[in-house]
Amino acid sequence: MFSRSFVVAAGCIALGLGCGEPADETQEIVANLMGAGFPSNDIMVVEGKVYVGRDAEVTLEASREMLATDTTTEEQYRTNNVVSPALTKICVNGSAFTGVFSTALDLAIQNYAEIPLTFTMARTPSTGCSFTINAVIDPNMNGGVAGFPANGNPFGQITIGGQLSQYGVDVIEHVITHELGHTIGFRHSDYYNRTISCGTGGNEGDAGVGAIHIPGTPTTAVVGGSIMNSCFRAVESGEFTDSDRTALSAMYAVSAPSLVSALDPNRCLDVTNGNPAQGTPTQLWECNGTAAQRWSLTPQGELRSGLASNLCLDVANGDSTPGTRIQIFGCNGTPAQRWTVVGTTVRSALAPNRCLDVDNGSTALGTRIQLWECNGTNAQNWYTR
Repeated sequence: MFSRSFVVAAGCIALGLGCGEPADETQEIVANLMGAGFPSNDIMVVEGKVYVGRDAEVTLEASREMLATDTTTEEQYRTNNVVSPALTKICVNGSAFTGVFSTALDLAIQNYAEIPLTFTMARTPSTGCSFTINAVIDPNMNGGVAGFPANGNPFGQITIGGQLSQYGVDVIEHVITHELGHTIGFRHSDYYNRTISCGTGGNEGDAGVGAIHIPGTPTTAVVGGSIMNSCFRAVESGEFTDSDRTALSAMYAVSAPSLVSALDPNRCLDVTNGNPAQGTPTQLWECNGTAAQRWSLTPQGELRSGLASNLCLDVANGDSTPGTRIQIFGCNGTPAQRWTVVGTTVRSALAPNRCLDVDNGSTALGTRIQLWECNGTNAQNWYTR
């Protein structure tokens, strides 16, 4: 990824990267990419390393996988190569990062850690790492470089430009998050027309195998619409957009459980009519396994809805008064959306004695879910299934 303002200069800077691979491997990678449909003018060889889209390094293994046929019609964009579900923790070694770069790396990792995925992401030193990505800084670069997954593993390195210090922590966070996205299989959201975010450039190529559209995300790109746009601006927030979150969930979502009421084994916490609109109330409904009844507890204590990864179980208006309705709302990190599981009760962070409660302990379909004083009844006991 390179700055929109400096894309030409950054492309020249990229010519100084790399430590070389055997020529025969390089030639095979280039041939594989062309066979997969990448235009020759988008393939760049720099000291034995091969790049597409100007910032995505392609290994021999990844290029071979790109030749595999893929009959899926999935729709933001990903490569055929994805991270294996066997990897439960991806760690990032950022020992070379200091100051704003260290802060930005922590924030970028947090972007991924906050979403319930098949893997967690953490910075080293950390225990239980299934795979470690090495993060390095190139003082002469204004942007970043990474590669795509291969053999079920993420790409092993991201390179972040030292010249990004001119923009501040949010932009550096944006670029790091972007490059980490490549390592787990994201293509540029505007791969088909880099002019959208860069102001210049063409089609990186897809051939139906290298840029698969991810379900539930836009098929077109706009400036600022995704952290995976080819080029960045000087005003980036560093945060995922809604489509980024949807794409991550589509690729790597965990199988979230339902919350079953102790009142009846066939009654679950449900979003009314499966409506993902902010403010939709929750209810008790017959358990049916749909996304409207799937809830993921994050390390921050949020209960994120299976309808969308950016929707959280929320106490309306942050009001701790007994009887306040429980709804879904855009995740915002407030106490109204933080919950603690104590035994079989789900307690609100708004007050130490407020629990998730079924109104009047009724098992009737459509019974409202509310906040109520904790009392130990089955109306406040929940089980996962």
